[in-house]
Amino acid sequence: MESLARALDVDFSFFDATDYKSSGVYGLERLERILDRIRWQRDRLDEEDVNDDTVVAGNHPKPSDTNPNMILDAFPFQWSKDALENLADPLANELGISGADYWTLELERLYAGEDLDEAKVWEEQHPMPSFWQDETWRKSREAWVNPSFVRNSLETTQHLTLAEIACTDSHMRAIREIVRRKLDSAIIFEDDIDIEFSIERILRHEWSFLPSTWDILYLGHCWSGTEPDQPLIDPKATYLRKTRHTLCNHGYAVSLRGAHKLTRFLRSPDFAYSRPVDHLIKDLIQMHYLESYTFVPALVVQTKEDESQIRMGQTNSAWKDMSGEWLLDSTRERIAMVRNLTGG
Repeated sequence: MESLARALDVDFSFFDATDYKSSGVYGLERLERILDRIRWQRDRLDEEDVNDDTVVAGNHPKPSDTNPNMILDAFPFQWSKDALENLADPLANELGISGADYWTLELERLYAGEDLDEAKVWEEQHPMPSFWQDETWRKSREAWVNPSFVRNSLETTQHLTLAEIACTDSHMRAIREIVRRKLDSAIIFEDDIDIEFSIERILRHEWSFLPSTWDILYLGHCWSGTEPDQPLIDPKATYLRKTRHTLCNHGYAVSLRGAHKLTRFLRSPDFAYSRPVDHLIKDLIQMHYLESYTFVPALVVQTKEDESQIRMGQTNSAWKDMSGEWLLDSTRERIAMVRNLTGG
């Protein structure tokens, strides 16, 4: 990323990601707490006696004969009042602490040396079964937490990984940082990217066509075959189109109002961390909770040269030829060309 910054003559602010391989406030313990709370939330264990050894995860409906790998309407679902009541005017109220914020509040306060009373009261009022801490049980298939889709349907052949939750948490924290700093907008990049060399010129031209109500702007994307068919949002625009079905979050801009909306919806307990982060955001767009636009062709792409850190053993280059995966003028290729010419 440093070489990209030098080549483009821009400054990046670096933000440490949540890492399931590390300890500390943004490490393994945080992710295990989140995973437990997803399971706890779906099974509505507040409504059960968690001291009863018969209470186990998986009380939701079972797969049907016609859809053996899916459970439709698998658990009760509702958006948090916090998300819905602030939707019309997302900047009117402070974010405060709500929903899934409480899942990791005790850990955050502990590492920050802050008062633990509020977090401890919440934990005491929302206990989890003690046997969930048994290592044998945690490694069993019974402990799996399936990713959900749409709102509350489950895909039973897969389970959420700590790496996926870490990725989601990293993006949620970066989005929250926009709110904390009160930035009008910010661009979030992952660290395995290449950037269109003329990105600054293109952004300056296209930015004026964005409506004041925009929430999220995809500079890069994948699996977005429908976007090129969308009309340009303005006759004078050359890149910007309305988002329809866009995945991958390796390069995107978020407005301050969008950061407020995203934070509130992404911490809504029935939705929080329930699937990979790009699917979470894509679903919010398709439910019309977010106003989103996309650059076509993309200005940022994933390099996809290394093994995926989300799905271990999977090579990222498998889908490199998908629509939106190539740049017109690659900054990395320019850097390589200069190095070859100068021997540096």
